[in-house]
Amino acid sequence: MPYVAPEDANNKLIDSLAKIKARNGPPPWRERILATERFRMLIHCWPPGFGHPKHYHPRADEIWYVLEGQVKVIFDDGPAGVAGPGSVLFTKKGTAHDIVAIGKDPLVMIVFVTPNEPDDEVSLKSQAPSAF
Repeated sequence: MPYVAPEDANNKLIDSLAKIKARNGPPPWRERILATERFRMLIHCWPPGFGHPKHYHPRADEIWYVLEGQVKVIFDDGPAGVAGPGSVLFTKKGTAHDIVAIGKDPLVMIVFVTPNEPDDEVSLKSQAPSAF
C-alpha cells in the first residue's frame, strides 16, 4: 500500500469499524487510520473484482487482517491462496504480492505496513484492476 504521511491519516485515539464504514459509504474506499514514520494502518473496502496491483516493498513488511469478505492473494509467482474473515496474511519486504477481492460480498480488511516510508512500492504486472 502506498506511503501515508502522518498528517494525512485521521490518527484518532479511538474509532470503530461502524463509524469508519459510515464515513466512507459503499465500496471501493480506503481510509488512512493511523500513520507515523514507523508504520501505517489502513482499512480497505473493495467490491468483488477490485484489488491492488501486483507490487512489492523493498524496505517494508505488510500484514493484512480480513474482517469481512474474501481475498485472493498470490505471493511472488506461487499458487493463489484464498483467505476469509479472521485470516491474517503476511508478506516480508521484497516479496511480490497481488491481491484481489473475490466472492459475492465486499472485502473489508485492515492493512499494516512497517516502516512507513515514501517511495517504498514497486509496481509489477497485476491480476486485477486497482481500486485506487
